[in-house]
Amino acid sequence: MDLNVEIKDSKIIISWQDIGADFYRVFCKKDGIFLECAKVFEGTSLRLSLLPYGENECFVQAVKNGCVIDESKKHEFLFDIVDVEYRLEGDNIKFFYGSCKGAEGYRLYRNEEGVGFNGCKNSDTCFLSIKKGEEKEFKIKPFIKDGDGRKFLASSKEISVTENKFESLSVYKSYNYNLFLSWNYKGNADGFLIFAQHSNKPAFEINDGLCHYLPIYDYKGSTKFVVKAFVNTVNGRLILAESNPVSLTIRRYKKPLVSLIIPAYNAQDYIARSIDSALASDFSDLEIIIVNDGSTDDTQKIIDWYVTNYPNVISLVKENGGVADARNVGIEAAKGDYIAFMDNDDLIRPDMISKLYNSIEKNNCDVAVAPLYRILDNGYTTHCNLPFLEDIPINIDKYLEIMYTPGYYNCAIWNKLYKASIVKEHPLGLLKYEDVSWTPCILSYAKKFCFLKTPFYEWDRKTRPQTFGDVLAKMPEDELFENRKQAMLFFVKNGNPEKIDFLKEIAKRRLKRYAKKSTNPAYYELIDIIDDGRY
Repeated sequence: MDLNVEIKDSKIIISWQDIGADFYRVFCKKDGIFLECAKVFEGTSLRLSLLPYGENECFVQAVKNGCVIDESKKHEFLFDIVDVEYRLEGDNIKFFYGSCKGAEGYRLYRNEEGVGFNGCKNSDTCFLSIKKGEEKEFKIKPFIKDGDGRKFLASSKEISVTENKFESLSVYKSYNYNLFLSWNYKGNADGFLIFAQHSNKPAFEINDGLCHYLPIYDYKGSTKFVVKAFVNTVNGRLILAESNPVSLTIRRYKKPLVSLIIPAYNAQDYIARSIDSALASDFSDLEIIIVNDGSTDDTQKIIDWYVTNYPNVISLVKENGGVADARNVGIEAAKGDYIAFMDNDDLIRPDMISKLYNSIEKNNCDVAVAPLYRILDNGYTTHCNLPFLEDIPINIDKYLEIMYTPGYYNCAIWNKLYKASIVKEHPLGLLKYEDVSWTPCILSYAKKFCFLKTPFYEWDRKTRPQTFGDVLAKMPEDELFENRKQAMLFFVKNGNPEKIDFLKEIAKRRLKRYAKKSTNPAYYELIDIIDDGRY
């Protein structure tokens, strides 16, 4: 069984090949003895914190039916930094750090304004606590005594004590009167433990540090829940933060300031999850418009349940006409000052709408943009991470200049908040490549945009791996080209005439990308046609 160890941001990520075991046991060496750090039941990787400083070893065992069926070779690696975690405890900060062989003590330094890092406390164990103050940056240094002074053996990076806290936690009714739990955790966790209050044993365990949603069955609405964030360490799990207890929350809604449009088609297996994540938004004046695009399963039954139970959920039903047509029906009905989009198998994080709304209002922009997560079996990857300063007004030309350049190909429709008046004037084209065709078009009518660097939208390819994009890619070459051609011509013809040079360049970039993977000469012919204005 192959094993790989990657050191990243003072943590290690241990990964191995999947051989079909029931679970995997991860061992690390500490004080000359191999200790089991974790059992991994899902996935083939583990992030570990607080490793000892210096030379280390680890290995993994595969277990099936109670027996070890394979074991990796022992992997040696050098860990040359002191790793630190912290927990806020009332008025105190408690620091935890990896041990350093031979150290006689550990000294905490804090960054004091006008002074710099100054030593403030010693410990002879691998943890210490201090009172919270104005200081936010700290360091830990292991030392040995050297006469009347100290000789430092190593150092941690600067630790910024600004995170490791739950910013929100809520419990709402989910479909068929079940419950769902949603939280917004700020920090770098490996997973979460969910407890029914007053229980010492977790009711649920989540080994996903970016998770923020959990469906709950067979619990009463009066039950209070507590969520705890943890990291995996060589000594087991370390709790970094604990939420306040919360029970069933009443959704408050006054008027629609933002309309979130969700097209739905035969989505009975996953749409409740998507609606739940929208309902968990911390933006109270959110109108959720679900457009049933001619579903033939129980999608409408689920939507009707939410309409009955939540005043901010609106249902629209139409004959099947495709996702672009469904979005346009939602656009026409939207009452909010701003419009956002979501697909019926994706999730949004609880603070997405509020953060984008606050930025677009503050900066008086037409569009607010943020990165997004793409979720596959091997985890999360970040897309649409643009090279712009955060939370300031930016001329839309800067965005158009980089669209479809290497690294910025993604044209996602859902990671943005748009001024409704612009969207209503320029609805989507009824095309196969509806996002590719519409995104450059609508952006060309904006004057300013603002950008936030935090991913809020989750493009989930794990729940439903087969997407319409995959269907398009399997089309015959001539049909595929024709659909792409119509998408390019849509935004060139329907975009802002004042931005035509940008739009033509965007189309040519995209066509050149398609042409690299095709033997069809028509792509280059279309590039010449667009370049000459003969479209």
